[in-house]
Amino acid sequence: MAGGLSDEDYAAVEAAAYEAAVVPELWPNVLATLGTISNSAGGALLCLNERGPHLVHAPVLDRAAKRFLSEGWIARNGRAGNVMAKGMVGAPRFVNEDDYFGSLEEAEQDPMVRDLFRAEGFGWAAGFLTQLPHGDLVVMNVEQYYERGPIRGDDLARLDSLYPHLARAAMLSGRADFERVRTAIETLTALGLPAAALTPSGRVVLANDDFNAAGHVWATRGGDRLGLHDHAADAMLSDALDALKLARSPRSVPIRAEPGGAITAVVQVVPIRRQAHDIFGSTVAIVVLSEPKAGMAGATMVQSLFDLTPAEIGVVQAIVAGQTIAGIAKATSRSVETIRNQLKTAMAKTGCTRQVELVLLVRQLTDHMPRG
Repeated sequence: MAGGLSDEDYAAVEAAAYEAAVVPELWPNVLATLGTISNSAGGALLCLNERGPHLVHAPVLDRAAKRFLSEGWIARNGRAGNVMAKGMVGAPRFVNEDDYFGSLEEAEQDPMVRDLFRAEGFGWAAGFLTQLPHGDLVVMNVEQYYERGPIRGDDLARLDSLYPHLARAAMLSGRADFERVRTAIETLTALGLPAAALTPSGRVVLANDDFNAAGHVWATRGGDRLGLHDHAADAMLSDALDALKLARSPRSVPIRAEPGGAITAVVQVVPIRRQAHDIFGSTVAIVVLSEPKAGMAGATMVQSLFDLTPAEIGVVQAIVAGQTIAGIAKATSRSVETIRNQLKTAMAKTGCTRQVELVLLVRQLTDHMPRG
């Protein structure tokens, strides 16, 4: 028993932390419990990676947490800055104002403490900062109501006793995210598709053997960033990664062996959708290489490369044949709006912004497809 925390309570918090490692939605409850056992307000878990800052917290910290992110305090965090400056990253315990600052007076004058946490009724904290093996920087803080004073004595001892499990749970959360991505990559491997998981900057986090065999299309460059040999396609890939949050952003990048030449392959950009509490892991997308097979019919090739639905490929074929949207609607007994939406979706998937680009793309693929 540490600092008055019973064996039963200790085991309950330990189990809850490890459960939250695989079920991220449970973190707010765990962080609220840390407040209860330390006679404080509640905790927050901040993860910094290439996706940016991500935060989960006890419900009592909702307003303060929103302000922390929206007002840019992450770049002016005196507590974390001092922890790093003093070499306490990875210290196997919770640190508090006695560690963050030279004195309590200095702590009260810290801009973030004074203008954010004091304004929200808090002002004292105990926490730790650790670096995870896959690159995430994790900060866990337990905030205290200002009128109660710093977290010390038995309250701090109870948190310290739980440190190994809380730090390990954070590490396992990151690992669980990594394994979910690995499973997706392995599924694509079973289908014989070259694939890799990327961060927002295009850095390769995980790739399959087929990816390594596709050196004629791509390679990794400085900082292990994925680069396409087709420079125009490489720029399109960067744009696609930047625009992942937009619903109608292009998801397909045509590859040409030479500028203005025939399209020989397509890189599909598949976004990794996350829940609000999935704060670990920096991957944002999986890229998949699709190459046309010899003897594949033109329409089938387009549908396969760009993942068009049967209805979408039907509209594309009709447009290529010179039909109008109104004519297609009448011939298929569908509304003009339905045909227009299907055409827009097909254009987004193929990376085309004008109908003439779509027509040229399909004709090019049909005229230059590989022959068996």
